[in-house]
Amino acid sequence: MIENILSNRFATTASLLAVPVAFVADYIGVPIAYAIAAGIVAVLFVLAYIDEKRKQKLYSQPNVPIPIVFNISNPADSRSALASLFENFQGSYPHHQENLKKYFNITPDDLIFEYSGDIFDEDRFVDFLKISKHDIKRLEAKTPKNVQFHMVYIGPIANAILVGTIFGTEGVTLYQYNKSTDSYAIALEIDSRKFKEPIDAFEIFKREDIGQVEESEHVTIAIDLASHKVALNKLQKPIIHLESRVGATLHKPEEFIRANQEIYSVINTLQQHSPHITLAYSMPTTIAILLGMSVQSYWDIMLTQFNDGEYKPVMSRLNKIKYYF
Repeated sequence: MIENILSNRFATTASLLAVPVAFVADYIGVPIAYAIAAGIVAVLFVLAYIDEKRKQKLYSQPNVPIPIVFNISNPADSRSALASLFENFQGSYPHHQENLKKYFNITPDDLIFEYSGDIFDEDRFVDFLKISKHDIKRLEAKTPKNVQFHMVYIGPIANAILVGTIFGTEGVTLYQYNKSTDSYAIALEIDSRKFKEPIDAFEIFKREDIGQVEESEHVTIAIDLASHKVALNKLQKPIIHLESRVGATLHKPEEFIRANQEIYSVINTLQQHSPHITLAYSMPTTIAILLGMSVQSYWDIMLTQFNDGEYKPVMSRLNKIKYYF
């Protein structure tokens, strides 16, 4: 605590002022000037003590929540989304935006990750991912505690999977937009690696194999978990079709976890004998982020986005992305 006080900005200012203020008091030669000089220094040290006590109170929480917004080629207002996240913290972390800037030198600009280019420009988007990964690591390094990222994602499903590859560990809370309240609400808090655990049977999906899956080196997985369906006739066979048993909407956190477990288990098993996998999907962005966190960038997986009546590759090979930090 004492070391923190001595290195505090107020204490540093007091140290810098102590000598010149003492010279001024000596030059004036009025006895009360010495008392005033000492009082100024003392007040600054008191402010340093108060500042550090406030900081310790902030540090006493197990995790420091860091809100972040990923906006991929979408006209939505990123700053409005970030403001919505900060509003969610007001109860447990009052003045959180001001505290992040004051104690950690983290500003709103550090918390918004925007890509305004062509989503089908692989090289440019890979560069964006690498820069974002680096900036996420910098945010973690600025805080003395564990970080819990609170993320809003705005953009295409394929790119949501790619953004998910940035986050390889637990410690992420995902939000979804609520039209009725025009705000973002928690969809899922990830605090373990349960989303990658193997399964014994399908609960969320029913599986149908179209064509000879076992004999093919290149297999397409079609994931139907939304109101608009995957156009199976536009996809290369053989196809593993995962169709929702529970309708177009997931409501409970355990449903998101279970859905990702089932998708990941299919991919994990398939890549052992089919080295080239293509993904087509109609699903919530929360599942897409989870899937990206699960598969990372290790396997030969093509990510597609439906555009102009066909499924175009957004990333031809997921394992072309190399994170070096």
